[in-house]
Amino acid sequence: MSGILRRCAALLSSAALVGTLVGVPAASADDFSRVDRDPVAGAVLVLADGREADTALFSLRVGAQNSVPAYTAASDGEMLPHAAYVESTWSDSPQWTETPQKTDPPDRANWIVSHSYPSVDLPALAERAGLPQLDEQQAIAGTQAALWHVLDGAEPDREANDAAVVALYDHLVEGSTSASDTTASRSLDVTPEHLEAVAPEAPLGPLTVHSSGADPVEVSVRGAPVSWLVDGDGEQVTRILDGEEVFLEVDPSSAPAGVATLHVRGQDVPLPQGRLFTGRDGVRTRPLVTAEAGTATSSATATFTWHPEQSGEPGTGETSDPAAEAEEPPVLGEAEQESAPEEERQQEPPAAEDRIPEDGLAHTGTWLSGLLVIAGALVVSGLIILLLGRRRRD
Repeated sequence: MSGILRRCAALLSSAALVGTLVGVPAASADDFSRVDRDPVAGAVLVLADGREADTALFSLRVGAQNSVPAYTAASDGEMLPHAAYVESTWSDSPQWTETPQKTDPPDRANWIVSHSYPSVDLPALAERAGLPQLDEQQAIAGTQAALWHVLDGAEPDREANDAAVVALYDHLVEGSTSASDTTASRSLDVTPEHLEAVAPEAPLGPLTVHSSGADPVEVSVRGAPVSWLVDGDGEQVTRILDGEEVFLEVDPSSAPAGVATLHVRGQDVPLPQGRLFTGRDGVRTRPLVTAEAGTATSSATATFTWHPEQSGEPGTGETSDPAAEAEEPPVLGEAEQESAPEEERQQEPPAAEDRIPEDGLAHTGTWLSGLLVIAGALVVSGLIILLLGRRRRD
């Protein structure tokens, strides 16, 4: 009997889990990037502060079948195995953009990867650096040292490192000082990232989609049951081109308030070299800089928020008498003062006043999740009754 109950409890837990997950969009497997195989090792660098640092050229999978080589952007920190990466903008990192230098570090990093290995083959790179020859390990170490210098301020120990590595480092660091302004946004982006409106009668927007490719990208909206995406002419859209605008049209009678998310997704989007990739969802793994151009599966999001206009009339919940707010609390007697702390602990904290009321939000998935949980419970109950009946007959 206990085994039957355990199996039924497991079924009930599974049903509850399915109900919880309904309405939550599943993340596509190629919406993020990973280091997909063992890196190509470079020579070990000895830094001026005495540290020994391994160098490597990583392979970053940026699409279903596409990978690009990449270097790390920091000389320290942990490289988490199997960490998920997403393309980021350099401007999100003040240490790389808010600098007094004439040439921004991201522009210098882009110049370095554009003029070094593997974008430039080894014989040509050796000639440019004034070297008779250069092997792959030396090229990786010299390139990584130059990137760490412009992005992380690290200096190599000139006496402790290979002379060819130091010569390539000098060539790349000096050349990057004349880098032009090439810093760009992500290969797929949406601006602005958030729009808010009060009692919208016209479509919310616009949001502008930016893509590095010429092909249209897919757009969709989630979060509001009665809403659709339209262009500037009011026509519904599911795919748009780089630079085009998109609006959200909602039915205010069905959803007087709500939050909706615009999802933009493109396949085989051109990914220029020198792009920054960081840990997904704030995961602290060493950032990467792409060393060659490629194509990627890219995605971006933005949010729409709308709520009804506050009338401010009596009875709406707003206090019209300022004196009432300033009124001092009554003085409690001794018995009341002793019981007051206990009563305060039993009271629930008040809800935040700046939140959108839940009854006015556009709900998705909540009611369906509840139905599935109830249905699962009924199925499990029926199984228990059926099994108990069989035991009695036996």
